[in-house]
Amino acid sequence: MTTKKQSSPNDPSRVISPLAPRPSSLSPDPCPLSPIPCPLLLVGHGTRDADGVAEFLVLAERVRGLISPLPLEACFLELAEPTIADGLNRLIDRGAKRVAVVPLLLTAAGHAKRDIPAAVAEVSGAHPDLTIRQTAALDCHPRIVDLSTRRYDESLVGRIAVPPEETLLLLVGRGSSDAGAVGTVRRFAAIRAERSKVGQVETCFAAVAKPSLEEILPIVAAAGFRRIVVQPHLLFRGRLLGDVRDAVKRFQTRETASDERRQTEWIVTEPLGPEPELADAIVELVWTLEGRVA
Repeated sequence: MTTKKQSSPNDPSRVISPLAPRPSSLSPDPCPLSPIPCPLLLVGHGTRDADGVAEFLVLAERVRGLISPLPLEACFLELAEPTIADGLNRLIDRGAKRVAVVPLLLTAAGHAKRDIPAAVAEVSGAHPDLTIRQTAALDCHPRIVDLSTRRYDESLVGRIAVPPEETLLLLVGRGSSDAGAVGTVRRFAAIRAERSKVGQVETCFAAVAKPSLEEILPIVAAAGFRRIVVQPHLLFRGRLLGDVRDAVKRFQTRETASDERRQTEWIVTEPLGPEPELADAIVELVWTLEGRVA
């Protein structure tokens, strides 16, 4: 027998409605300027890196332009301001009765499942007439696949042509102790393998999950590919991007010192960035949440 759990005013399950089922595919056309039904709270992870904060705010302006005249407040879960409480209170002060919370995360791990709902609940518990729903994480959204593929293609511009079968793509996820989040990154890599016709695609993680970047670099180096493209699967610039670049540079230096005959070309791509595809994906997540798909 199923029993209904009593919820307290600060219980995240009381204020976050169940997500609408996600469709298997979305329109391949550019995101039309379709009205969004309620104000948005765009929640970034947060970083102490000024460039990363600036890129998040550029993205917020892109999304704001797509949903105007409805309000959007941009905020951070941690490490930067404004906070989630700041952003939500601003929307409430502007008269919002319904709010769509958009966690700007590539995978649904602890931040999306617990931390963001809990922070939202701390504010919404004092406003019983406020309806809040939270979208899914970006996961393997088609727009993100498009943007990731574009970043890979851009990294090859102006370089000597190398046959695709002689290229290895190494996708570097942020990393998590959440098995579902790790699985999402692996699924994303499998999709990218279909998009970027390379000889081999491998997945690793910058933190927590295995294999780590340091563990897999000697493995892919020994695989015999002429070109290895390391693609950090990250939204914006920040410490993790710097860590990935530094790790690849150190490894490449050691490899060259130990064997000058090595001819492997190493490329590290740019992160996804505050691009139109990312803004479109956010709007489509809200449409999906409302049961309205372009």
